Amino acid sequence: MALSPALQKLVSNGANKYSRSTGERIKPKEGINRYRILVPDVNAQFWADLGVHWIKPEVEGKGKPIAVVGCSDVCFQEPCEIDTAIIAALANANDEESKKLYESWRARKTVLLNVLDRSKGSTDPDKVQILELTTGTFGAVLGIIQQYAEENEDILDANAGMDISITRAGKGLNTEYTVNVAPGKSQPVTKAHLQGCHNLVDHIKKEFFRGDEQKALNFIGQVAQINIPRLGNKTPTAALTSRAAQVDPEVDADALADAADLSEAPFDVEEQAPVKAAAATTTKASSKPAAPVVEEDAVVLDDNDIDDVLADLDSI
Repeated sequence: MALSPALQKLVSNGANKYSRSTGERIKPKEGINRYRILVPDVNAQFWADLGVHWIKPEVEGKGKPIAVVGCSDVCFQEPCEIDTAIIAALANANDEESKKLYESWRARKTVLLNVLDRSKGSTDPDKVQILELTTGTFGAVLGIIQQYAEENEDILDANAGMDISITRAGKGLNTEYTVNVAPGKSQPVTKAHLQGCHNLVDHIKKEFFRGDEQKALNFIGQVAQINIPRLGNKTPTAALTSRAAQVDPEVDADALADAADLSEAPFDVEEQAPVKAAAATTTKASSKPAAPVVEEDAVVLDDNDIDDVLADLDSI
């Protein structure tokens, strides 16, 4: 006997919420990493911005977060209720410790793109994987692509393109990422590789928009002692519509996030990082631009810590 339509819908919604891919996202490991960036559509953006709110009960400590939810503003350029609630909490804070905690809830930004991991020791160099980079490191990647493009070379071309290398060195506050074109011959990208690219937007929705937004809002409201409307309520409370709760376009939200103590962050918490000045641009198409070095202001933990934390959330 088949499931009733109502139960079938519940099962389908539950499967979307509780099932998640594993092992798809990777990050640069310590040492030299070699990747081939995949561009399934040469006329479309090949990367996706990821912003994640880690709603924790304390800035320091290794306790489980209350919720890990995506930021719709960063990911989809849509209004984010979590952002608005955090702004309201900051406006209502009456001590520095509270501000420090609320600022730690700001969205932490990274960038996702499809790659082949061609690093030495890679177990499956033909498997399409999602590479997660800090915003500063990805900015350096785009800089390399642009420098070669100015010399009429397309390092993203499937046939004649080039692998890139990302070297990770140092620990914690001294972590640096150096980006350059990888030496030696780069193998071409096949049609199968391009067809196997992940839909990055779908991946973000599945991993970080799993219905925990209300849980996050409830906790923010309880801790900050502000009134938070339930999702879908079209009558926002005064706390969310007051002048103090509005985003000041002159205020750098990333700078506010950087002010938080991120020493116990459960994953690479790396915002826009300064890129050291590279040497003069190339004068010949065959010469390689100097490698930018990205200095990251963050504590680096294990590569799989996001998946571990999300797995923990399933058991909360």
